[in-house]
Amino acid sequence: MARLSIGDRVSDLKGTHDGRLVDIDGTTGYVEQANGVEVEFPLNQLKPYEAPKTAEERTLSGPLRDRLLNPAQKALLASIPATLLAAIAKSYDASSDGPGSRTPFAALPESKRLEAIRIYLPSLPQRLLASHMNLVVAMRDISKLS
Repeated sequence: MARLSIGDRVSDLKGTHDGRLVDIDGTTGYVEQANGVEVEFPLNQLKPYEAPKTAEERTLSGPLRDRLLNPAQKALLASIPATLLAAIAKSYDASSDGPGSRTPFAALPESKRLEAIRIYLPSLPQRLLASHMNLVVAMRDISKLS
């Protein structure tokens, strides 16, 4: 059992109630919730508060499905120069059927953004791509691993 003190933020073991520990009477702890309601629990049913784990926002719309990126994909995404990202975003957003027809490039999750970059990168003008051919090759190769 964790050592708890008055004033600690605690929750019950199930995580259904949380608040500040305001009093301890023997083996009973009194927890004041954010709404002001005081709830009593056996001390062995309380633990230090842990923020709930936030679920990753996932979408299933469109042909590009969300997935978690592996470290190599994350590194590749981070290595794309801002000038190329801006050109790809412009091209991606321009090919939309109008406002609201699909998520703008800037709002895409990382996995969809990487896939859009892989698709739109070869269509950029050669003057932009000339100094980034290693990136074009890396994008081609990473799509084979997915």
